[in-house]
Amino acid sequence: GLQYPADLYLEGSDQHRGWFQSALTTAMALENRSSFKSVLTHGFVMDGQGKKMSKSAGNVVTPQDVMKEFGADVLRLWVTSCDYQFDVRLSNEILKQLVDTYRKIRNTFRYFLSNLYDFEAGKHSVSYEKLHPLDRWAMAKTDHLVASVTDLYERFEFHEIYREVYDFCVVDLSAYYLDALKDTLYTAAPDSWFRRSAQTAFLYILSRLVKIVAPILPFTADEVWKSYKLEERVTTVHASAWPAAPSGQTGKEFRDWEHLREVRNAVTPFLEKKREAKEIGSGLEAKVILTAEDPDSAEILHRYEKELARVFVVSQVALETKAVEGMEAAEGLSAALQKKFGLRVFVTQAEGLKCVRCWNYSSSLGR
Repeated sequence: GLQYPADLYLEGSDQHRGWFQSALTTAMALENRSSFKSVLTHGFVMDGQGKKMSKSAGNVVTPQDVMKEFGADVLRLWVTSCDYQFDVRLSNEILKQLVDTYRKIRNTFRYFLSNLYDFEAGKHSVSYEKLHPLDRWAMAKTDHLVASVTDLYERFEFHEIYREVYDFCVVDLSAYYLDALKDTLYTAAPDSWFRRSAQTAFLYILSRLVKIVAPILPFTADEVWKSYKLEERVTTVHASAWPAAPSGQTGKEFRDWEHLREVRNAVTPFLEKKREAKEIGSGLEAKVILTAEDPDSAEILHRYEKELARVFVVSQVALETKAVEGMEAAEGLSAALQKKFGLRVFVTQAEGLKCVRCWNYSSSLGR
């Protein structure tokens, strides 16, 4: 079932004047064309100090030993993280750092699965038009990832895939989307719109994320696949179809939520300062007062005013048309963005009493 020319020649950089050269020369003489459609060359594995591995030096790290201690998926993740165009270093210390990255990806899957235990797609799914806009943002962000990673696989840019998947799990999901949702998921009624909307997005993200990491983390991906029935009659993720990234879901609403994310980044340092000063404990003990000089930014903030407290993970947010006493220029933005938006922020104690269930403060509690 093989074909000629071969799809890919894969070997180390020492074969530029070896197999690659002799195969190319012979093929051109006999067939008048190359014997391969594409060729990929890579560097060699060195020890942690950049020295060549040898048995006599006692610095050899064997795949079998790595798999016994860390598992095959961590070894594969390390391979993916390396820019193979150059010689790469491998040691136990390097692998231990990769374990932390692996756990963050694995814990992302665990978080989704733990929140889908009572979700049946055919029964509980919310239509795309009726989803919460934050959930639609997360789905569109997933589509971006699928499109980008698919292109990177085609170009063998595996270390870029590693970076994009890691950033998606840690920055886009954990630090923003899941952080904004966690209180809602904990306190919302099981069959509420908020929760079913989030679960619909979770299933969408999970079903795509598990497929795009499957070539890198085959055992973990299959474990996820067997933990939740994502597709009928497909028993392994490796038999499923590669996800297609739909277009047209990154319009104005998507850009609005990207902007709200930037504003959140600007607010977070002010909350951290209050925590360090022991003026608040959690963010839910805070009220954030905001003003924006830029008309477009102000319009977005006012349009999503009811969502801001949940996005910032605070109890209250108030928008002012002009700066009030105590306000400071935003810190979490670049100088260019701060100049454009003109954000000013003030954090104070939340008003009212604390709800024992959701921990939000409200002046209408008990009424």
